[in-house]
Amino acid sequence: MNDMPALLAPAGSTRPFLTALRFGADAVYCGAKQYGLRAQADNFDGQALADMTALAHAAGAQVNLTLNIFAADGDLPGMVRAAREAREAGVDAVIVSDLGAIARIAREAPGLAIHVSTQANTTNSESARVYRAMGASRVVLARELTLEQIERMAQELRGEIELETFIHGAMCMSYSGRCMLSSFLNGRSANRGACSQPCRWSYALEERSRPGEYLPIEEDGRGTAILSSRDLCMLKHLPRLMESGVACFKIEGRMKNELYVGTVVGAYRRAMDAYARDPKEFEEKKHSLRAELDKISHRTYDTGFYFGQPEVCGEAVGTEQAAEYMGYVLDASGGEALVEMKNRFFVGDELETVTPAGSETLMVEDITVEGTGEHIRAANVPGQRVRVPCGEKLHAGDMLRGPVRNRRNC
Repeated sequence: MNDMPALLAPAGSTRPFLTALRFGADAVYCGAKQYGLRAQADNFDGQALADMTALAHAAGAQVNLTLNIFAADGDLPGMVRAAREAREAGVDAVIVSDLGAIARIAREAPGLAIHVSTQANTTNSESARVYRAMGASRVVLARELTLEQIERMAQELRGEIELETFIHGAMCMSYSGRCMLSSFLNGRSANRGACSQPCRWSYALEERSRPGEYLPIEEDGRGTAILSSRDLCMLKHLPRLMESGVACFKIEGRMKNELYVGTVVGAYRRAMDAYARDPKEFEEKKHSLRAELDKISHRTYDTGFYFGQPEVCGEAVGTEQAAEYMGYVLDASGGEALVEMKNRFFVGDELETVTPAGSETLMVEDITVEGTGEHIRAANVPGQRVRVPCGEKLHAGDMLRGPVRNRRNC
């Protein structure tokens, strides 16, 4: 096998960042307060960025900062300042899409690695070489490439520049994410970090001579996904990807919470490590690890363009998840876990732990309100802190999940 690819995880705020490190990411990518394509995330600046970078380095991981908007002239000086601040904070690389920004940052913030964003839609080796000549050390490949094309590029560019590719997460219907829908509908540019995701809205057809008579264009009872792509999932194809020569696998999701980040990073980390130890071990574990990915909120999974026409993974349904986020473990000692409640759970419930080692069942035998010591039958106030007996099953930073309930019957 080639050298183990790095596993790159998303983080839009502090808790997902720490979760990515805890669950085994080799690197974390996050945004600054400006110049990234996820302006709605909390993002990081100044001391917060330096603090997160120090924590990542202590864990043996790297930090990549997104500066990947399509820049206007007025943006470039600020992007250079942001790159210099990132370098001073210890950030390992910046992710940039704009040619002018790449040139300015390479020239005016030397010593900071530059990774070319997937927004630049790099689809051939010569383009990658041009970016290398400009100062880039890695290219995040266009999502439209097939795996065969990626393998050929990796062979052609061996030793010249690193390649990175997405392996999991939401995709965009527009070419390399260059969408104008949000700009046209509400003046928020996806290419400058303000996408309102109108592709996820529900739509219907209206025939001109029949005003007010709507013709649904849906495939199921949840509404249409005609403008909304499915989610990428390449877990079962990891063996070929790991032999492809790609240097880094990227997970999409800087707007996702810590449960999403921990579940996805944990599943791919365990899958990659299993294959590296023994391909037979991967084959034994791949179905259970793939099932983990059904327990987070997602759209129907497919394989993107890796094999040409997207190959649906599982049933073709809309937004779904097989489990619900019940709580985040703030502390665990003396056989009890201090849990920040997310969704209601009850004494007698059988929950699942979410840990870097995997999951196991946890029967809720008692719930005690932190601070008052009151024993309650149900934790039903979001954000409430409660203590739950856990033995040795939980540690700080772990999570709990449980069955998706019909809240009207709770």
